[in-house]
Amino acid sequence: MTSAATLVAATAANISGWHDANLRSLGHTTEWTDGAWLTPDAVPSIFFSAIATRPGASGAHIAGRLRQVGWVSAYDPWSDTGLDELGFQFEGDHAWMVRQPGPLASPAVGPPPGLIVEPVRDAGELSDFEAAAAVGFGSLVPAPFTWHGPPLLDDARMHLWRGRIDGHTVAVSMGFVEAGVVGVYGVATHPEWRRQGIGTVMTCRALLADPSLPAVLQPSAMAEPLYASLGFRRFATFRSWSRP
Repeated sequence: MTSAATLVAATAANISGWHDANLRSLGHTTEWTDGAWLTPDAVPSIFFSAIATRPGASGAHIAGRLRQVGWVSAYDPWSDTGLDELGFQFEGDHAWMVRQPGPLASPAVGPPPGLIVEPVRDAGELSDFEAAAAVGFGSLVPAPFTWHGPPLLDDARMHLWRGRIDGHTVAVSMGFVEAGVVGVYGVATHPEWRRQGIGTVMTCRALLADPSLPAVLQPSAMAEPLYASLGFRRFATFRSWSRP
């Protein structure tokens, strides 16, 4: 899988599936319709409300289905839905990167002694995962199961990891296998533990969801050099809109 067009379609399917799995685990309604995945429910702000799943998806259909009161957002891998003409505000273009399967180079900075990376196995660990992710992303810690519901643990496509030191979770990551790629999501490290190689370890662990597949992710500007050092390269930008 090397062409940008193929990767864009696979990534669109992966991030849509990731949203669908998470929101269904929380009891939300979702739909796959008219070239888009969407939810008519009000959902946490870490999620999009709609994602185009093919070129030329109907912006009018998406706008018509997103009837929630308050803020909603939409994501378009092909940047052609025209939502800016339907009451949505353009937010920006977001880079996506891909890494083809293969051995990983040794990191320049090794992880701190005592780091243990464990899978999330039960509801209590999932709640801890959520709290650590919130701290890592600079958000308020949500009530348990605000972002990820316990049914997610039964989804074989989803792999959640906690990085722990002295019994405390200091980093998290997720790998989601769908549409022939591994989507890497939610890599976050507690501020006090950054720049010690932990983010690299957590990213590499997410890749283990299926090492035979290409891995895709959306980097922050700050994290893009880290991912480049692991062999990730930009292949596209996805456009987002919000409706206040």
